[in-house]
Amino acid sequence: MRPSLSSGFGNLSDPASEAERRIAWLRLIAVPLIIAAATLPHPHPERDAFFVAATVVGAYALGALAWVHVRPVTRTFVFAATALDVAAISVLARLSGGAFSEARLAYFLIPVAVAFRFRPALTAAASIATVTAYLVQAIAHPAGRQPGAGRFIAVQTGFLLWLGLAAVLLSAVLWRRTARVSELAEVRQRLIADSLTARERERQALAEGLHDHAIQNLLSARLELEEVADEVHHPALRRADAALGETIGELREAVFQLHPYVLEQAGLEAAVRSVAQRAARRAGFSIRLDLHCRRRHPHDGLVLAATRELLANSVQHAEAGNVLVRLADQNGSVALEVQDDGRGFDVTDLPGRLAEGHIGLRSQRERIETVGGRMEITTAPGRGTTVRIRVPSGHEPAQS
Repeated sequence: MRPSLSSGFGNLSDPASEAERRIAWLRLIAVPLIIAAATLPHPHPERDAFFVAATVVGAYALGALAWVHVRPVTRTFVFAATALDVAAISVLARLSGGAFSEARLAYFLIPVAVAFRFRPALTAAASIATVTAYLVQAIAHPAGRQPGAGRFIAVQTGFLLWLGLAAVLLSAVLWRRTARVSELAEVRQRLIADSLTARERERQALAEGLHDHAIQNLLSARLELEEVADEVHHPALRRADAALGETIGELREAVFQLHPYVLEQAGLEAAVRSVAQRAARRAGFSIRLDLHCRRRHPHDGLVLAATRELLANSVQHAEAGNVLVRLADQNGSVALEVQDDGRGFDVTDLPGRLAEGHIGLRSQRERIETVGGRMEITTAPGRGTTVRIRVPSGHEPAQS
């Protein structure tokens, strides 16, 4: 399987999903530690029940770990996982010694974990719930009536409260930092979007200027030259006419590259077909098209620009002989795939390729992510390259 490099969507942001995966590993590691602690030499009248409960909690930890690696992480899952963590630790502590159970140490995981998940208010609520759960099971357990148990419970509660306060402060710092980063990212996206819009306007204005003035002037000059050639037969006139024809053709190609009017007149599918066929004729590679996109979208120009860039990469860098272009309308979004049989490359070398000046892929990714899209690159040396792009329409429902 070829490695891929992608940037994608998520029901939670990527950092939040990544934090949940780390917490899932911590949860799983805690289970054998709690079981090991239960084998220490002190009485456990409910040892059998403890091991049954530990098995159930272990299965839950494994299931949660698998879930966060293969399914979207939603806020509902995060809330449920936090509640289940508190309940699981409380049950294991209750069955392995109450206030004196080594499983009580797992309570300290909860405030730290929630600090990376929630806002300060929710972190405080989760910390208070953790302290309450510890107190309830510790006081209700028969070990809570042993000499010195009250003092021990009070000290443990104090530590949990202290850690909960630290978690709230940490959550506040992380939340402010996240909010600031989000604000900067939003400003950056607006600036990039404004820059792209201005650039597209400039390209359109330049294309219109070339078409309405330069090309028309050359066409007029060619007509005048043809009138003269009808009366005066000279090889220089034929050469001049051929040169004018070639120049007009080149200018028309430049106008198409700057601003393909077929996109406005016939839509994205026709524009992609035109761009792909022109690229294939110029470069001499074989092109296969699978295009099914009849609707218009706000970011059709962006998808067309990406198509042009990817086709250019297939020729200039990949030296491909065969290229497949797929385009589809998927639930209001545009899905583009460009696959070639060229040289491919190692995705780990992408930063080096950027340093060498190959910024086309990076530029397209910036544009696509600016509008909330996704770009995935699958490649390997000698095995070709496949680039998949998905650009949502402005009317696509947000994921939650």
